Amino acid sequence: MITGDHPETAKAVATQIGISATRVLTGRETTSMTDDELRKALKDTFIFARATPEDKLRLVRLLRESGEIVAVTGDGVNDAPALKQAHIGVAMGIRGTDLAKEAADMILADDNFATIVTAVREGRKLFSNLKKGVRYYLACKIAVVSIFLLPILLGIPLPFDPIQLIVLELFMDLAASATFVAEPEEQGIMSKPPIDPKEKFMNRTMLINIALGALSLFAAVSATYLFTWFGNSNLESASRLTMSQTVAFATWMVGHIFLAFNFRSEKEPLFKLGLLSNKIMVFWALLAGFTLLVGTSLPFVNQSLRITTLNLEAWILVVGVAFVATFWLELKKIVSSDVKRLGLNFLT
Repeated sequence: MITGDHPETAKAVATQIGISATRVLTGRETTSMTDDELRKALKDTFIFARATPEDKLRLVRLLRESGEIVAVTGDGVNDAPALKQAHIGVAMGIRGTDLAKEAADMILADDNFATIVTAVREGRKLFSNLKKGVRYYLACKIAVVSIFLLPILLGIPLPFDPIQLIVLELFMDLAASATFVAEPEEQGIMSKPPIDPKEKFMNRTMLINIALGALSLFAAVSATYLFTWFGNSNLESASRLTMSQTVAFATWMVGHIFLAFNFRSEKEPLFKLGLLSNKIMVFWALLAGFTLLVGTSLPFVNQSLRITTLNLEAWILVVGVAFVATFWLELKKIVSSDVKRLGLNFLT
């Protein structure tokens, strides 16, 4: 708490809201301290009273230099410099001065400090869901490019017809990525430290997850396509190609569904999140599965998409390989979660 009020007033308010009031520094005391002395004092002092605009600005600067993520709230003209210096300045919308509002990054329309918590919660959820959607979309793009490599090297036909790629692009990738918008917040989202402003959006963890997701889809589609192509050498060329491309097409769609559910969280297993907690994704998955079944069953759709019907053995191959290739990531999260839990139990 940094305020221009009397120290006793500041202590009384701090006690009511749970801020430690064991030590209070006034503006006169901080002025006589060097930056190093004040930086050390900031580690165990949480109330600064009789602070001038210069004092507030200095304290914000020192906190930032110490690696802290700083938010400043204020409503007066004297708060404007600190509001501007902070990572995020929060001004009061009702009683705040025009200068404070202009200097701030966010304005509380209701002047309610509890709204800040709501804003942080929503912001963290949106940022997390954005990363999930981008991660999923890029994993699918890398996978679809990689899937063409093996057939080219082996000198066999490509696994997807152009019309199939168009359908996959429009119906699967974009639609699936959009479902992450409806993803509920993960447990403990408010207990995590702020994100380092210097950290890249696509950090090392995100790049690894993209690579693993792409590898999973690549492995699933390549395995089923090559198995079907080389396992049906007795068929005439056109039927053999249509059957192999249908299996690849079906594996791609089923693998998409499994990977989307897996990508709902980097660390939390699906059973902890709740399979039905994202109803938009569930609806998309059911619609995608229904469309695939109809598409492989109706003759006129077969002709349009250049696919064919699949027998029971082919469906078992498609679903089984897609599940194993993508849901090993889910098993990895379950094992990591159990190891972490056992480690904490051991320590306690």
